[in-house]
Amino acid sequence: MAMIQGEDFPVLTRSRRVSPKILTILKRIDTIIVRRTKATEALLTEIQETELAALPQVVEEVCGPNHPELVKVLHLLAVFYHSLYNLGKAESLYRNALACAERAFPEPNLELGLILNNLGRLLYDQKKLTEAEELYRQSLLVLQKAVGPDHPKLGTPMNNLANLYMDLGKLELAKSLQQDSITILEKALGPTHRKVVKAKKRLSHLMQVDAWSSQ
Repeated sequence: MAMIQGEDFPVLTRSRRVSPKILTILKRIDTIIVRRTKATEALLTEIQETELAALPQVVEEVCGPNHPELVKVLHLLAVFYHSLYNLGKAESLYRNALACAERAFPEPNLELGLILNNLGRLLYDQKKLTEAEELYRQSLLVLQKAVGPDHPKLGTPMNNLANLYMDLGKLELAKSLQQDSITILEKALGPTHRKVVKAKKRLSHLMQVDAWSSQ
């Protein structure tokens, strides 16, 4: 774990200004699916709130305001607070992470694409559907350029955008996106992978909703 931590945060690890324990826990937070996990629980129970609050400033002092490690820390903290449903704190961190990522990465980048998706998810949770839609669409464009059009990481923003379109009653768009997501995930992960099975269940639900609405 220490070796992986160093690879993720080489500058911060060498600086010794940030607790190795915090870096190890942050490393375990999943930025693909926002949810409470053992890693978020560990941050909640093992790290003082004051230390977490001071972390972005410390990282900026160590790395500078436009550094990829600052982007990653801001993003991980945003996901942490989002998973706790502290949406105000999470939104502020997501927007700071997004601004920093746009400065740090001159080319389309995986981290930038995931930040756009997760900020979109937060705004979706707040029923701000117009802005959420735009962020999901931006996320897909960035990820397609960063990792390729057939990468499984596109599945999450595709699913999220499909759910948003279902809420808006745009069922044809929702079904098309969900089918594209299934095609990508099945090709990358195989037909029995849990993500593929879940995506197929969502498409089946969309088909049922469409049939009901047509009656």
